[in-house]
Amino acid sequence: MKTLELPTLVQRFFADYLTAQRELSPETRTGYRTAFRLLLRFLADRQHCPVDQLTLAAFAPEAILAFLDHLEHSRGNGVTTRNLRLAAIRTFVRFVLSQSSVLDFLAPGQRILAIPQKKSSKRMSGFLSRDEVEALFLAIDTCTWSGRRDLLLFLTLYNTGARISEALQLRPVDIHDRFVQLHGKGRKERQTPIWPRTARLFRKWCKSNHIAADALIFTNRRGEPLSHDGVSYRLQLAVCKAAIQCPSLRGRRITSHRFRNSCAMALLQSGVAIEVIALYLGH
Repeated sequence: MKTLELPTLVQRFFADYLTAQRELSPETRTGYRTAFRLLLRFLADRQHCPVDQLTLAAFAPEAILAFLDHLEHSRGNGVTTRNLRLAAIRTFVRFVLSQSSVLDFLAPGQRILAIPQKKSSKRMSGFLSRDEVEALFLAIDTCTWSGRRDLLLFLTLYNTGARISEALQLRPVDIHDRFVQLHGKGRKERQTPIWPRTARLFRKWCKSNHIAADALIFTNRRGEPLSHDGVSYRLQLAVCKAAIQCPSLRGRRITSHRFRNSCAMALLQSGVAIEVIALYLGH
């Protein structure tokens, strides 16, 4: 039986299987591409041949184990990254085993599928205390246009527990006196209560900036959609300033997602049931 070329199978895997059959998200496909870019380079070095000359014989259980060890000890990747790379490899193996012309790969493929994922200790997601959140809000210069926008955005994230992608999609038509309409993952929508303070700032912001009902609320000064990188930059500015008055913020990595965790913790500490919190956050 002719040995199949590994690059050919990889091309079919990405061009047809993941996209047309599995319909995986672009983010997942990007993660798989990264995994295989590293893997194919590793296998080529191991076989002392160019990547385009690799065959399926190079995709051996021993080689995969060596690659996973390489990720952890040579590249310094953590257990989570190692497990994600292994998940991509397993998906590829199942694809290969579904091909009628690769029966010789049955035994090696089953051995690769049997490689276990490593267990990692799950750290509690970080959250901000109420005092830390308030210190961060007070550090924002609301005398500037950007500062007023930042305060409204961060307050919205903390109030609603919205994902940053959900908050950046908000338009005036989504804002009501007592709730906001969030457009979540998988086209799921939910109505989340907002405080009078949040509603008041929304009305003032939209009115003073003459934002049309179907226009984005959070933009940059050029009227373009506010990017995730832009949000991260503005948040770090506020954190650095707030840390002067709030020492517990010093040296901590605060991301926009931290507001979502903090919202959940505040609700939990207020006695809200976990099931209700899950619905509130759109899980």
